[in-house]
Amino acid sequence: MAGNKVDIDNASAPDEGWLTESDFDDLSADDELVLAEIPPPLPLLPVPEHVQPGDELCHDCSLLRLKRNRFIVWPKDPDYGGYERPDAKLIELGNVKDLRRRKNCPFCRLVLLAMGGDRVPNIASDGSPVKAQMSWATTGTSDQNMPWNRRSEIRILQIHGRTGLGGFLDIDEMNLFPDISLLANDFPSEAPAKAQRFLPRPMQPECIDFKVVRRWLAICEINHSKACGNRANMKQMGWTDPAGAIPDFRFIDVEARCLVRASGNPRYAALSYVWGREPFFCMTSENLAVLQRPGAFDQEEIWSQIPATIQDAMMVAREIGIRYLWVDSLCIYQDLIDIDNMTGEEEVIMAGKMGAIRMMDYVYGAAYIVICAAGSRSAHSGITGVRPGTRELKQPIEEIAPGFRLAYRQKPQDGIESFPYYKHQERHFATRLLTFVNGQVSLQCSSGISFQEDTWDDESVISSKRPPSFAGEGNDIGDGVEGPIQNYSEMQLTKQSDIYNAFAGVARQIRMQLNCDICHGLPVKYFDWLLLWQPLLLKNEPTRRGEAPSWSWSGWQGGVFPRMWSWYTGDMKAIRKALKHRTWIVWYHRHGPHSTRCSLVHKHGRGSADSQQNFHGGPIRKRFPFDCSQTKPTPRILTEFEPKEYYFDVISTRPYSGYLQFWTVSAEFEIAETKTPWPEEGLPPAGKQLGIIGKSGDELGLIVVPTAWLKENAAPCKREFLLICEARDVTAAGGKDMDADDQEWRYRVMLVDPKARGEYYERVAIGSIGRGDEMDSFGDGPCWKEFILG
Repeated sequence: MAGNKVDIDNASAPDEGWLTESDFDDLSADDELVLAEIPPPLPLLPVPEHVQPGDELCHDCSLLRLKRNRFIVWPKDPDYGGYERPDAKLIELGNVKDLRRRKNCPFCRLVLLAMGGDRVPNIASDGSPVKAQMSWATTGTSDQNMPWNRRSEIRILQIHGRTGLGGFLDIDEMNLFPDISLLANDFPSEAPAKAQRFLPRPMQPECIDFKVVRRWLAICEINHSKACGNRANMKQMGWTDPAGAIPDFRFIDVEARCLVRASGNPRYAALSYVWGREPFFCMTSENLAVLQRPGAFDQEEIWSQIPATIQDAMMVAREIGIRYLWVDSLCIYQDLIDIDNMTGEEEVIMAGKMGAIRMMDYVYGAAYIVICAAGSRSAHSGITGVRPGTRELKQPIEEIAPGFRLAYRQKPQDGIESFPYYKHQERHFATRLLTFVNGQVSLQCSSGISFQEDTWDDESVISSKRPPSFAGEGNDIGDGVEGPIQNYSEMQLTKQSDIYNAFAGVARQIRMQLNCDICHGLPVKYFDWLLLWQPLLLKNEPTRRGEAPSWSWSGWQGGVFPRMWSWYTGDMKAIRKALKHRTWIVWYHRHGPHSTRCSLVHKHGRGSADSQQNFHGGPIRKRFPFDCSQTKPTPRILTEFEPKEYYFDVISTRPYSGYLQFWTVSAEFEIAETKTPWPEEGLPPAGKQLGIIGKSGDELGLIVVPTAWLKENAAPCKREFLLICEARDVTAAGGKDMDADDQEWRYRVMLVDPKARGEYYERVAIGSIGRGDEMDSFGDGPCWKEFILG
């Protein structure tokens, strides 16, 4: 990579710079306490100088009757001591465009900042004006037995943004759940003292005060070191120690200022950041020896080439007392290698690089803390707030009246809407996550506790002994499977070929927890129903990623969600039981695009008498009035085209081609405009909603298709569908038995496009028809047919 020119004439031998076991004597392998006690809370800072009196409330805001005492829940108040209570009454604040015009009104300015500032549009995507609203609510001490409930001790103003037609703004247009409250400096002396800690407090204006961060870490270690240590992650994932599992495992030693090789299970920080498109200095086989010399990063010719984000991360590690820092660009070989013409030495380097990339979950899961540069757009951006004078934004505080100031308490996720979703894996496995955004820092730990610079430490929760909140440990399909699929399907990738690499760590966790393989992004235990994914609501339509199979979310760019929990249940055990009863396809996977060999995607419970069992091990049911006994693939050679080879499936234990081969019912229907409302709650998925029309002229069901596809396939038109399985459109109402064999169980159908003169097909969209409606198809009616689906 450009910029890697350093003097290697006098470099140390490769062995020098390695860490030995004795170097780790002061490091904890099991999160023993580093600090004997928690430092005292830092004193309340004065009101920042930028908060000056002089402006007055506009006419509309003066009618809100904002008073200092209204933000305290007083002992005589009916809400005092009760659980937090949101006020159902919404107070209109006006159009965002009008708020922007009121530049001299401090409350209008604060509301706009709380909503998202310049990100908030004046006009919504539906063409209507964006409106600002607020409502009163209470908050306070968490209930120790029910930590999601809080006692009413202070009042906050919850700010809402809506379109003129009543819709909601997208996440990239507005901050999530913003609220405004009284500044802690103006806390009434006669109010209950413990309420003050829930009010926003001023931050150090020049830069982050790392004494605050060190106090957070001491609180975490002393109160819940087991829950937030890396032992739980490592045990769950079957890990031993990073150095033994990761090839050439290295760190930056921020004290010795060089690269070192590690052994054992040292305490280290790992950096999560965005590379960006501009080249920067990286570790290669040529400069490694130089970088391993003590003091290497003190050499101007090297240090000047280290990008600002990595320099700042090294400073963060020193400030919080962590000696070793892992950064991918400096700890993994970044040699530019011609894969087709590798030398023996280059093969070793490439093997080490790919081995480390596939173990990213391990790197971040075994780290003592992950430093997340969420506000940095590239490696060259730096981490704002780390160095003096780099706080980009002034703390949102406004003086409403003398001695009465309000503040918006920023949330860690504010402003990170552009942070790539491929970094989700790094945050997912972090036991402690130190997030930097907008010049501010926050800490989240595995005990579910968050710390922020502008917030007092809540003593009611910091000492709680909670179990680690490692996602996906339970029996909920949403947490364990569908949630990760949604998160990763939304990834914005610089290189599309990274789609499986980015998912590899979380996929490995899912595979271990479910005890099943993952086929091109779909856990095979729930294969049929996971194929029913739909585009996310309120999102741009997914577009085809041609280098991955169309039947998987990996074959599309844009967010998708299977949503089993919304039309059936989130109970994975119940879903597995239902799949034995509601499916019939026996799924096979072609070993290669040109190969005729096929293997079952997964055997599930199929025994020796597999001809009498379906794919999920259930008994075969008679559903259709024609012969459906053929389920095994026939040897088929694809002759009419050069089959596309999809991205290598690095997350599967059997990484076959991505071409499925199977038998199911084929039927021809018409798709046409419809006025029928979408059957599920809320809006339909992104795309164009059409009706599925039978030969009788009746509308049999609905489907949402990509508008780009309609440009070449204008409706109305007749198209081929294949029947996938039984499923529901909506959940059973009124406590009705979900498994009752009634008309609410329908056939999910896949609209397909023939490719290469019909030798294989690709998915277009998923719809549903009633059971029996297949007989209302066009042409010669439904038939049992073999498909290859790519």
